[in-house]
Amino acid sequence: MSDLLNRMARDLFLPPNSLRSLIQSAPMRYKVYSIPKRNGNGFRVIAQPTPAVKELQRWVADRVLATYDVHRAATAYKKASSILENATAHRNSRFLLKLDFENFFNSITSHDLLAFFDRKQVSFSDKDRQLLCRILFWRRKNTPDLVMSIGAPSSPSLCNVLLYDFDVAVATHCAAFGVTYTRYADDMTFSCDEPWRLREIEQWVSRLLDGTASPRLRINASKTVHVSKKSSRRVTGLVLTNDGKVSLGRDRKRQLRAMVHRFITRGLPEDECASLRGWMAHVHAVEPSFTSRLKEIYGAENLGRLGVK
Repeated sequence: MSDLLNRMARDLFLPPNSLRSLIQSAPMRYKVYSIPKRNGNGFRVIAQPTPAVKELQRWVADRVLATYDVHRAATAYKKASSILENATAHRNSRFLLKLDFENFFNSITSHDLLAFFDRKQVSFSDKDRQLLCRILFWRRKNTPDLVMSIGAPSSPSLCNVLLYDFDVAVATHCAAFGVTYTRYADDMTFSCDEPWRLREIEQWVSRLLDGTASPRLRINASKTVHVSKKSSRRVTGLVLTNDGKVSLGRDRKRQLRAMVHRFITRGLPEDECASLRGWMAHVHAVEPSFTSRLKEIYGAENLGRLGVK
């Protein structure tokens, strides 16, 4: 029995034979469904692993993937990191470039993990490498390919690990030209005070991806955005104001103010209450001054019912 399988069986209190059978079938144990894309163009396929497979993936994320480096420019899926940190890095620049990977999660395959192990000269045996591929990746219908799943709890940390070399290359190049770079999952943001520099960066990133054998990623040109202070600058859903602050934005605050008013005066269904509580936690983290303003309008006691301290 391999060392990896032995450690997993011990930690998860599973008989080795049962664990081996589960791993062998893991790529097939997914509930697959589609949801509409936010832009209204088509659907996004979600592959949700079964609870048993999720447990294996969490073990691998905690015991294996967590031992590898994640670049500081990668701001998603890390402790003490958030969309606020991602946006704040760009708040003082005049110009923004936003790039988006096309079909990001499903473009990363088991071959990319094996290539990563080879580059890093990882000591896992061939058998253990195959075990990890079966645990971490999903087999799409009518294809032998194993791809990363949007719904797997290990996918966030896996993509950060596998893109470490990419992030190093981009961050190093950008720093040489005074450009700030961050990546939040498949959203890349670049900022500086020279718009022509960002056009050069856009072309350079495309050339870098063309010359990268693993992972094989491409830019979704339809989502590329160049914007300046003359327009609304948004980074991962947050607004960069012209005075160097990060805000929820007027439209979002107007919507939340209306929801709070309805909650207090007429009440909300439980699912909307849960959503509003989540939003209020987000508000307090991003723009606490807006929380204080809501307390002044509606009272600290009422906001306390929404979890606001």
